[in-house]
Amino acid sequence: MNARAPHETRRRLKGLGVSPGIGIGTIVHFSSRGPHAFRVRIEPHQVEEELHRLKKAFHTARQQLAQMKAKLEQALGREHAYILDAHLLMLEDQQLIQEITSIIRTHRVNAEWAIKVALDRIQAIYADIKDDYLRERGSDIEDVAHRLIMTLQGDHRHRRLLPGTILATEQMLPSMMVELDPNAVVGLVARTGGWTSHAAIIARGLGVPAVVGIEALHEEIEAGMPAIVDGHAGELILNPTEEVVAQYRERQAESERLWCAVRDRIRLPTVTRDGTPITLRANIELPSEVDTIGQYGAQGIGLFRTQYLFLSSPTAPPSEHIQFTTYRRLAEACGQDGVTIRTLDWAEPEPAVSDTEPETNPALGLRAIRYSLRVPELFRTQLRAILRAAFYGRISVVLPLVSSVTEIRRTRELLHAVARELREEGLPHRADIPVGVMIEVPAAVFIADALAAEADFFSLGTNDLIQYLLAVDRDNSRVAHLYRPLHPAVLRAVKETVVAAAAAHIPVEVCGEMAAEPLQALALIGLGVRRLSMAPKTIPLMKDVIRSVDLALLENTVDRALKLVTAEEVEYLLREQWADVLSERRLKNHMKTDRRQMEERI
Repeated sequence: MNARAPHETRRRLKGLGVSPGIGIGTIVHFSSRGPHAFRVRIEPHQVEEELHRLKKAFHTARQQLAQMKAKLEQALGREHAYILDAHLLMLEDQQLIQEITSIIRTHRVNAEWAIKVALDRIQAIYADIKDDYLRERGSDIEDVAHRLIMTLQGDHRHRRLLPGTILATEQMLPSMMVELDPNAVVGLVARTGGWTSHAAIIARGLGVPAVVGIEALHEEIEAGMPAIVDGHAGELILNPTEEVVAQYRERQAESERLWCAVRDRIRLPTVTRDGTPITLRANIELPSEVDTIGQYGAQGIGLFRTQYLFLSSPTAPPSEHIQFTTYRRLAEACGQDGVTIRTLDWAEPEPAVSDTEPETNPALGLRAIRYSLRVPELFRTQLRAILRAAFYGRISVVLPLVSSVTEIRRTRELLHAVARELREEGLPHRADIPVGVMIEVPAAVFIADALAAEADFFSLGTNDLIQYLLAVDRDNSRVAHLYRPLHPAVLRAVKETVVAAAAAHIPVEVCGEMAAEPLQALALIGLGVRRLSMAPKTIPLMKDVIRSVDLALLENTVDRALKLVTAEEVEYLLREQWADVLSERRLKNHMKTDRRQMEERI
C-alpha cells in the first residue's frame, strides 16, 4: 500500500470498457486467485479412495453450476444462462474425467494435483490461439479447475457485499460474476481481461459497468475509497468531487431514459431517414443464443462461431451428428433470414499433431482455413454436417482467413465431393449453399476482385483485418493505443472490398467489432456497407442510430474522411459531423486532440 494518506487526490485510471454504464460507489478488494493445488503422493491402497473424492467433487461442482445457471436464468433470462453451459459440458466430459483418473492411477497423486495437470494442459492450448474471443475461453477452463479444487478442499467462497460496491480484482471469472449480487455491485474493475471474455459478457447482461486492463489498479486503489466506474469511456475515477459525482448521476439517469426509449422501438424497420434499408444480424457462439435474435430484432445470424462445438469438448472434436443437430437447430430457428456458419477458425491444437516444433507465431501460422485444408477429414465432417443441415433451412458457409483463390477452389472441391457422398448414402442435404470468404488479411483486400469472382459473398472480419493492417496486437498494452478502427488504411481497405463486391454483384457484410460501435458503424455504412452483424444486445441501439441519419450525408462525410491522413483527424471529423446523433445517446467520447489543430487540418 502506498504511504500517502487515504483518499488524498482525485485520479483517473484508464482501461478498456467491456460493459457500458456508470457505477458510483466504494472500492472493495476481491481476490480472484484460485486455490493452491499441491502434489501429494498417495499409496496404492489409497487410489480408489482418491477416485471416490474425484467423483464426488465432479458431482458437487455440477450441482453448484446447475444452481448458478438457474439463478442466472431467473435474473437475465435464458439468453444469458447459456454461458455456464461450457462449464457444465466440461464437467460432463467423460474423456476429461478419464484423463484425470488416469493421472491419479498412473502417477499415484492426489485428485487436486491431477485436475491441475489435466486442465493446465487444456488451458495451454487456448493460450496459443490467436483469436481474442477464443483465447479468452481459457478463463472458463481456469474457473472449472478452481471450482473442482475448492470443492475437494471444502472451500466455499461466500461473497456478502454491501450496496454500492465497486469490486476490484485481478481477473473477472464467470462463476464469480454469477455468484455476486448485482443489486449490491454497481461496478467492476480488473487488472486483466478483455471484451470477449465470458465474465465480460455476463457483466453486460447484468448491466454492471466494467473496466478491465487497468495495469496500475492495485497500486492506486484502497479499500473503502470512493470511486466511479465509467464503462463507456473505460475509466475508473478515484476520489471524485461532489460536482463530478453529480455529473455522472445525471448521465446515469439519461442513459436509463435512452434505453427505455430504444427498447420500445425495436420492432420498427431499420432504415436511414432517407429510406435506405440496413440489415442487422447477430453474432453468436452457442446454439442457445438463438433465442435472443428475435428478442433484440436481429435478421438472422450473420456469424456463428463453430469453435464452441470443438472447444467445449476439450479432448475430441464433435461428431458429424452433433454438428448436424446444432446447425439444423440454428437454420430452423432463423427461417428465411438464414444463418452464416463460419468454418473452424483455430490454430493447430497442439504440437503433438505433427512432427514440427511448436509455432512461435501462431497468428501467421497454421490456422483457420489453412488448418482445415491441412486436416481434410476434420473439414469434411464439418462440411457434411453443414450440407445436411442446409436441407432444413437457409445456411451459408464462410471461410476464415482466406488469402488466395486456391483456398476457395479447394473448399468447393471438398464440398462437391461431400455432396456426392451424401447423395450416394441417400442422406437429405443441399449441395448448392452460398460460399463466402472472410476478408481479414491485407492480401484478401488486394485481390478482392479475384476473390469476388469465386465467392458468393464477403464477410469483413474487422478485428483481424485491423490488427494485420496496422501490425498491432490490441491485447498488448504497450501498443493497444495504436489499434485504431478509423485509421485511414482501414477505411480504404473497407472501401476497396466494398467496391470489388459491388462490381461482382455480391453482398458484403461486416461481422467484426466495428459493426457494434455506433461511430464506426456509421462510417461503414458511409463506405457502402449495407449489412452489419453484431452481438444481439447491441442491435436495438444500433437500429436507433441508423434511423437518425441520412445516407447522403454519411457518404459525403466519409468521402471527406477518406482524404485525411491520420486516425485522429478521421475520428474528429466524424464526431463533429454526427455529434447530434451520438450525443443524444451519450456515445460521444471526450475529444483527445486539440480542437483548433484539427480544424486547421480538416
